[in-house]
Amino acid sequence: MKGIGILGTDGHIPHVAFMDTAEAMRRVGNNTGNLLFQYAVYNLIDEPKYLIGQDIPWDMTQIREKCRVIVIPAANFIRENFDLTAMVEFLEKIDLPLLFFGLGAQARDYEQTEFDFHPSIDKLVALIRERSKLVSVRGEFTARMLDRMGVSQALVTGCPSNHINPSTELPQMIAKKLAKPMRSFITHGDEPWPKDRAKQGVERKLVAWTREGASMMSQQSVPVFMEYLRNNNPAATTEIPEKREGSLHAALMPGTTMDEFLDFIAAKLRVYFSVHQWMEDSSKYDFSVGLRLHGNMVAWQAGTPALWVYHDSRTQELAETMALPRMPFQTFIDECETVQDAWKRVEFDPVAYGERRALLKSRIVKVMETEGIKVRGYQPA
Repeated sequence: MKGIGILGTDGHIPHVAFMDTAEAMRRVGNNTGNLLFQYAVYNLIDEPKYLIGQDIPWDMTQIREKCRVIVIPAANFIRENFDLTAMVEFLEKIDLPLLFFGLGAQARDYEQTEFDFHPSIDKLVALIRERSKLVSVRGEFTARMLDRMGVSQALVTGCPSNHINPSTELPQMIAKKLAKPMRSFITHGDEPWPKDRAKQGVERKLVAWTREGASMMSQQSVPVFMEYLRNNNPAATTEIPEKREGSLHAALMPGTTMDEFLDFIAAKLRVYFSVHQWMEDSSKYDFSVGLRLHGNMVAWQAGTPALWVYHDSRTQELAETMALPRMPFQTFIDECETVQDAWKRVEFDPVAYGERRALLKSRIVKVMETEGIKVRGYQPA
C-alpha cells in the first residue's frame, strides 16, 4: 500500500545551527510554534510516511507514486491578509485526497462576521469541500465559519499538539505540580511592536517577571526579532539595522539601561527549532504563562501547569475546546500584578480535562480512519 505524504516537518529543523535566520524561519512558516502540531501529527501516524520536500522532492509524479493521501497539519489558515497561493496550487495539481488537522479560523473575536479573504483562501475551502471526507478543526467557531462557506464535514478536535504526550496520566502529572509551591516559570514572548497597545502591556509584564524570577522566556515568531536574537551565530548573515536594537529595548524594557536589556537577551531569552529540546527545557519549570498557544502547550505536554492568556478568537477557541486554563488579556493586565497572582488563577480539573482530551483524540482518529491511516498506540475507550 502507498504511504502518507505530509506537508510540514517532524518537529525539528535539521542543521538549523548552520542556517541563516531567513531560511530557518522559512522552514517553520515564520513561527516555531508550527513545529509543535506538525510533530504531533507526524508521530500519530503509524505507517510509512514522507515529508514532502525532505523525504521526497516536490515532484508530482514521485509523490503520486509513493503517497495515497496528503496530510496537512494546519494552523489558522482561514484568516484575512493571508496568501496561501503556493500551497493551494500544489494541492490542486497533486489531485489526491486531503486530510487537514487542527484547521482554524481567526477573527478579532467571536462576534466578527464580515471577512476580506485572499482568493487563495476561497480556493482552499473549495478543495476541502471536494477532497476531504472529514476535516479536523480547532473549535466550534471555526466549524461554524466553514459551514457558512459550504464545508459541512468539520469535526471539532482542538489542536493535535494536545496529544503529544502519549500518557493518559498527563492530567495527574499536571495536577501534581500544581499542588506544589511555584518557584520557577517560563514565559512566552509575542510581538514587540503590536498594533494593540494593551497587548504590549502583557508583553512588558511578562518581560519584567522573567527578569526578576527564576525563569526564562521563549520567542517563536516575528522574523526581525528572531534575526536579532540569532545575530551572534556566524551562520546568521542577515545584517541587522542599527536602530533595531534600540527599538526592541524601548518596546520591551522601557526605563532600563541598554546593558540591562542586553543581559536579559543573553541570559533569559531562548529560541527553539526542536520540539524535543523545547519540551525538555520546559519540563524543569513549575509554571508556564503567556499569549502563545503552542509555547504554553510545549510546557503542558511536558507536565508543567500553564495559563493561556488570549487576545483573539484563535487562542480562546483552542483553549475552550481543549478545557485548558485561560484568561482574557485585559483581565490578566488588570488582575495579575505578579506571577504568583497568575499562578493562583489557574483553574484545572484533571478529570474533566482527561475526559475531554480522550474525546478529542477519538475524533482525530476518526478523521484519520476516513483514509485508512493507522494511528500509533491508539486504544479506544
